[in-house]
Amino acid sequence: MADVFRQYHGDSLYLAAFAVSLAFLWWRDHKTRSGTVGKKAAAAVVLSIVFVFNEFAYRIVGRLTDATTYYRFFWMLPVLFVIAYVFTKVFTEGKKRDRILAAGILAGCLVVGTNLFFLNREHVNRPKNIYGLAPDTITITEEIMADWEAGRGKENESPVAAFDMYLEYQVRTYEPRIVWGISRKAYLYQAEHGYDHKKYVRQQHMIAAVNEGIKKDSRTLRRSLDKSGVDYLVIRTAFDMDSYLSEISVLPIAQSENYTLYKVSS
Repeated sequence: MADVFRQYHGDSLYLAAFAVSLAFLWWRDHKTRSGTVGKKAAAAVVLSIVFVFNEFAYRIVGRLTDATTYYRFFWMLPVLFVIAYVFTKVFTEGKKRDRILAAGILAGCLVVGTNLFFLNREHVNRPKNIYGLAPDTITITEEIMADWEAGRGKENESPVAAFDMYLEYQVRTYEPRIVWGISRKAYLYQAEHGYDHKKYVRQQHMIAAVNEGIKKDSRTLRRSLDKSGVDYLVIRTAFDMDSYLSEISVLPIAQSENYTLYKVSS
């Protein structure tokens, strides 16, 4: 059970807030002597342990779907609902002082926050970078879409791009129209088995290039790009891949602080 906790709580405070919420429910039940709220807290703990926070449940869900990707949704059910329930109770049924405090905290966030809320110090706006993504992500994403739309792209298709593992998820969050050229399963397989070229062979050549700047047979990489339908490569500028990629007509078209965007020419 400890492994499941560690894997899904990450560096967040959700589990701490979950524990505080349960403790609050018990305290409130003791104070009011109603017995109802305390039973709800106990039920939340028991159901969470039986159906979510244990290895057996994890394995069952893993057989039905990709546990490494989707199990977090099961994890969120008890945690977020209990937290939401408790905070709603506190700020809607609490004393006037509690409601004023809640309103003050919200107002402070809206006033002080910069590029995180609809209202910030400078003006009222819809934030451009609502997820707090890295500047590289925004620059590379916008350059891909600008180039794709300027060329009118392929009819009824979206641009396909290969990124390193770090940038891939960030770009997908910012612009879902961009299709991954390297699948998540290919990354996980390569991380476990290395470059054995027994599975995800085409994608392993791209992983070697975008993640580590490995310069193997350029023609093999080009065949992998063509067969996978990749339109763009995004590689860290420090890898110095310009001359290597130019041999296979993959040319730089834009650059961010840390990455270079390459276009795969026809």
